[in-house]
Amino acid sequence: MSQQQIDDFIEMMGLITQTDGGPRIAGRIFGLLLIEGGPMTLQAMADRLKISKASASTNARLLADRSVVRLTSRPGERQDLYEIEPNPYQNMIEGLSAGYRKTAKKLVDAERAFPENMTDAKTRIRELSHFYETTVEMLDELAKRFPEQG
Repeated sequence: MSQQQIDDFIEMMGLITQTDGGPRIAGRIFGLLLIEGGPMTLQAMADRLKISKASASTNARLLADRSVVRLTSRPGERQDLYEIEPNPYQNMIEGLSAGYRKTAKKLVDAERAFPENMTDAKTRIRELSHFYETTVEMLDELAKRFPEQG
C-alpha cells in the first residue's frame, strides 16, 4: 500500500467522523491509530497528521472519553501514549445506546409534562420515544456481537 493510500484512508476516517457529527481530527487520529496498530505519542500523531500537539491532545482525550482509544505508557517513557482500545466497536455501540437511552427518557418526561388535552402531540412524542427505546434494545443486542477482546 502506498503512502498516498494510507493518507487517503486516514482522511476518509476523518470525513466519516465529521459526517457522524464528530471532529474531523478525532477521526483522523482514529484512522492513524488503526493503521499504526500500536501506541503513539501525541507529538508523533501531531507530526504525522500535520496538526498541533494541542489539537492532537484534545481529540485523543475525546476519543478516550468515548472509550475508542486509551491512554497507556511504556516503562521509562515520560510522554503520554494513545492506542486503540481492545474492543472499540462494542464501546462505540454502547456509547450510542447510552445516548439514545437518555434521549428516550427525556422524551418520556416531556410527554408526561404535556397536558392531557394534547393527545395527538403526546402520541407523536410517545412514538418517538418508542423509536429510541427500540433502537436502544437493538444496539444492546448488537453490542453482544462484539465480545470483549484483549
